[in-house]
Amino acid sequence: MNRLMNITVDAEIYKVECATEEEVDDFGDGQIAGPELDPMRPYLDTGRHTSWNDELTELFVDHFEQEQEVKFTKHDRKMVEEMFLARLSRLSRRWREYQTLNPEMLKEKDRRKREFGRRNTRRVDVS
Repeated sequence: MNRLMNITVDAEIYKVECATEEEVDDFGDGQIAGPELDPMRPYLDTGRHTSWNDELTELFVDHFEQEQEVKFTKHDRKMVEEMFLARLSRLSRRWREYQTLNPEMLKEKDRRKREFGRRNTRRVDVS
């Protein structure tokens, strides 16, 4: 899933160009085509289910089934769908958190993260 959004870790979710509310509304009204997987652009501005994310879920499950070269049962398919939507929900919370930060705050947060990570790495290496 991260690969399809062109990120390597969840913390990079702020880099993803997500679907806009206008796109989601226009898709719901049948005015525009739905989401695509490459690149994956989920709608993360809400915690609710949307027709955009439901369509994205179907595309992802089909893609995952082909990639793994398996045939899902109805139960397996439902389980993967639930896991995908739960993951979107978790990413949505993180994405909305980053939306409240301005660029300087993002840089400071990243700097502190690197500083603590480096300090913790030294602690493990020395001990």
